[in-house]
Amino acid sequence: MIILNGLNQKSRFIENKQAEGGLYFYELNFSYDNQGRIPYNSFIGYVLPTLGGETSKEKMRAEVIRLRTVIKLLCYILSVIITAGTAYAAPVLAHDGESVNVPVIMYHSLLDRKTNRWNISPEEFEKDLQYLSQNGYETVFISDLTAYVETGKPLPEKPVVLTFDDGYYNNLKAMPYLEKYDMKIVLSVIGESSDHWTKHADETCERFGHLTWPHITEMFRSGRIELANHTQNMHKNTGGRNGCCRKKSESAEDYERVLTDDVEKLQEKLEQISGVRPECFTYPFGSMCKDSDIVLKKLGFKVTLSCVSGVNVLRVGNEDCLFRMKRNNRTPGESLEEIFRNIGA
Repeated sequence: MIILNGLNQKSRFIENKQAEGGLYFYELNFSYDNQGRIPYNSFIGYVLPTLGGETSKEKMRAEVIRLRTVIKLLCYILSVIITAGTAYAAPVLAHDGESVNVPVIMYHSLLDRKTNRWNISPEEFEKDLQYLSQNGYETVFISDLTAYVETGKPLPEKPVVLTFDDGYYNNLKAMPYLEKYDMKIVLSVIGESSDHWTKHADETCERFGHLTWPHITEMFRSGRIELANHTQNMHKNTGGRNGCCRKKSESAEDYERVLTDDVEKLQEKLEQISGVRPECFTYPFGSMCKDSDIVLKKLGFKVTLSCVSGVNVLRVGNEDCLFRMKRNNRTPGESLEEIFRNIGA
């Protein structure tokens, strides 16, 4: 008979002899080691058979060996259970007022040839991912940021968001690197551009072409892409309107109707692909006005992205910190390390 009496107590050895039948038994107590495991050598008692009141030495030795094996197996099973329980423990939620710094990097095109300040080479993009990986950064989605602010769901120790604006065809070059370094991005799509290039897929242009809807669907299914709304057809400066801002001569009611019609058209397309309505809106050219935030909040957006440089300070319980989030354009010739140093990330 073996009696296992109490976890997390100091080991002790109690010998209790019963005269009747010559049976010897021990009460065994044990404790965890410093790694949360139960060492098998903390079991310091054995149950020995008796024969007519006198124990056979040979049978005692065999019984001791057998019980040692059983005890080792039992300790291993208990250690596995304890370790698994620790690994799947519920995360500790952050409390109201707690904060975290989150840098957001803005990309546009991945081209071998540098043509402007909005594109870098695929090799430079890989160097960025290498830097992040080597310095302990973990990429997160915008939805991870909203969960942190709204519920306190913990973020990685060093979170960073990588955004790709406009949905250029050459963004496909990012996918192998995301897979290689186990990272993710937020893709801001212009609906009208993807509509056009889906109809003219045979005319795809690496520099100026945009992703087709099948491309976007395939990228989303990889699990490494989160979709954001970059307007259906307001990524332009025409007719007195700067991006999606309100015109000077436009009434608040007319502006709300125009912006709502445009944004909702793209929302429906993105929801068909992802199964959810995007909660992130990326301002075309970073152009904003006080009316735009009001309308976008009515439409259910929880996050808006600007083009203002800096680091974002997100606080649990403060949903306003998710609007007009700062982003830092990754220009050719300026490494990610330099950008982080310049913004104090």
